[in-house]
Amino acid sequence: MANFVLIVLCLLIGQGLRRVKDFPRDGHRALNAFIIYVALPAVAFRYVPAIEWSGAVVWPFVVQFVGFGVALGAVWLFGRMKPLDTATRGAMLLTMGLCNTSFVGFPLVETWYGADAIRVALLSDQGAFFVLSLLGVGFATWYAEGHVSVGYLVRRVVSFPPFIAFVLAVLLPVNILPGWWGVLMEKLSAPLVPLALISVSLQISFGERFGQWGELWWSLMVKLVVVPAVALGMLWWVADMPEEYFKVTVFESAMAPMVTAYVVASQFRLNSTLAGYTVGVGILLSLLSTAGWYYLLEWWWEG
Repeated sequence: MANFVLIVLCLLIGQGLRRVKDFPRDGHRALNAFIIYVALPAVAFRYVPAIEWSGAVVWPFVVQFVGFGVALGAVWLFGRMKPLDTATRGAMLLTMGLCNTSFVGFPLVETWYGADAIRVALLSDQGAFFVLSLLGVGFATWYAEGHVSVGYLVRRVVSFPPFIAFVLAVLLPVNILPGWWGVLMEKLSAPLVPLALISVSLQISFGERFGQWGELWWSLMVKLVVVPAVALGMLWWVADMPEEYFKVTVFESAMAPMVTAYVVASQFRLNSTLAGYTVGVGILLSLLSTAGWYYLLEWWWEG
């Protein structure tokens, strides 16, 4: 219960800080820099060495790519029902196809499944990062400019600090780590959840005029309901997975849209207003929808 209260409290703190006159308007940039360069790498160094490598670890990656494929189909289908401009198509694709696996996902996974489940959530997060760096940025570039550079995408992947930390943590021999290593990484990663949630809230504004509720609700229905349903069906019929991997992988696929989807939409001059509303409303709704998915997964597994 404390973790759930923490999520709500941090979101309220972020909205409160937006109204503090002396608080920098771009204060979230400092929080994001600490998260990306310190906290997320510390999470990798804390949990990756404890992962038991098996065939099950592939599926958290695969599910993130499948979710993006579902989003592509959903954008095409909605476009058949209602004409969409290129900027709106791009914004809908990004918000439907990219999961908030870390900033919102980690605290929710910890709330429902415990801190040890973060090691599985971390795999989903790396999968989401690959989807963002390759497909997300690729399609955003294509929607905005009509072409995409492979070299640009590769540079984004290999220079991203959490990815570098993930690779180093995989290669790091566990038996050479000193006894204090785990405690140090725990301390460095501890601020991740509150700072990430506050950063998310700082970047969300509900003050803009908005008139695309149909696009918003379609995007959220796909992201919060259809994508995890597809993940559940695929893993149930295809993958032979341990209980924790199965539940956390599906649970992570049910997360709200990635905050970075809004950032990318803004950078590539897509429909950033739609993206911002979808991310903001999605985060609030996901606090309820993920609870529903938790109980459904418990019932499903027991059945």
